[in-house]
Amino acid sequence: MQRWFITFSIAIALAWGATPALAHKPSDSYLTVTAMDAGIVRIEWHIALRDFDTELHLDANDDGRLTWGEVRKRWPEISQYAASYLTLGHQRQACVMQAPSGADALPRLATHTDGAYAVLSWSYACPLSAGAPWQQVDLDYRLFALTDPTHRGIVHWRSVDASQHAHEGGTVVLGIPRPGHVLRLEGLQGLPLAGTDGAQPSTRLLNSYPDDHASSTDVPAESIWHELRRFIEDGMHHIAVGADHILFLMSLLLVSVWQRERDGRGNEAWQARPTWQAAWKEVLKLVTAFTVAHSITLGLASFGVLSPPSRWVESLIALSVLVAAMDNLLPIIPGPRWLIVFAFGLVHGFGFASALQDLALSGGTLAVPLLGFNLGVEAGQLSLVAVVLPLACWMRRTRFYRLVFVGLGSALIAAMALIWLIERMANVTILGWGG
Repeated sequence: MQRWFITFSIAIALAWGATPALAHKPSDSYLTVTAMDAGIVRIEWHIALRDFDTELHLDANDDGRLTWGEVRKRWPEISQYAASYLTLGHQRQACVMQAPSGADALPRLATHTDGAYAVLSWSYACPLSAGAPWQQVDLDYRLFALTDPTHRGIVHWRSVDASQHAHEGGTVVLGIPRPGHVLRLEGLQGLPLAGTDGAQPSTRLLNSYPDDHASSTDVPAESIWHELRRFIEDGMHHIAVGADHILFLMSLLLVSVWQRERDGRGNEAWQARPTWQAAWKEVLKLVTAFTVAHSITLGLASFGVLSPPSRWVESLIALSVLVAAMDNLLPIIPGPRWLIVFAFGLVHGFGFASALQDLALSGGTLAVPLLGFNLGVEAGQLSLVAVVLPLACWMRRTRFYRLVFVGLGSALIAAMALIWLIERMANVTILGWGG
């Protein structure tokens, strides 16, 4: 017991310094682009205040908290900064940003699952006369590209015809790997399509992902498989940057190659499993339990059936990491591990859902993103298993693996999880970043 206490204390000190990098949530913004008659494109853009604070140092008194006064005072600068990293065009002709006025110029905030966001609104005037058919809208997104390579812009396309009927388009994810997007529109209901002599076609929104220099003639329509692939990538990205999800799985994998057996004094102790097959069988049970559980709550939360408070979800996720890591050091989980993994998997599902809830999708528009995102999460998990498990199986009988990988590794994970738990439950910040 004394040895584990010393190890855990050392891990706390190490984790205290590592927490700022690992606990930082992914940076996303949410952009709604609405194509209208007469070449007008409306923009509504939600950008996290914490990201603006990083770039523009909004916290004037350096007290670690942004006030409404600090944000409102810098609002013109906030708006100008964001606008400089977004450009729109039509048929390779630039659209001109209209200076925000009226309600668009007033500071507004919105609350997303991970905090407060600035709400920016303005219009672009594209070279298109009233009643003329749209051909395509070109979007170039470079926000935070120079300072945060993980930042993503989640763009939702819409159109409004001359009769003011709204038509939903699609959702795309832009960032450094793919900053450009072309939205092809073949007519707007109530607007004549070229060559149709005033016919009233239905709106067709054809999303595509050309290279930066692709022309409008070589842009294919996006199929359901392309959309599925995009959300698979998004799910994999969510796992890759989700430190708490990764550490929960790591805690499980570290001792999956062991099993608890009673020693001569009746105490439970970890012993190496006799075969690789036994270890793989244990991992299969754990991963299956976690997958089934988080898939249930991911679906329920995404469709709006259940929506627990984000603060409690994030706190319980941190607690799950702490419990899993501590159980590697001391036997605190009674019964089969897969039952506890299933229970915590339900909580992690709500955490995964936050990435989809902010897309404001519903009904049929949510089916493909939900499937793709879930498949991406599973692919990310299996990639981690494929890397960690063979190494764990190979080293499971060595003293080095027991002391360093499981002992120090689990203590370090538990220490970081404890810091996250305190941050999330108390809504405080430790060393500059919130959990």
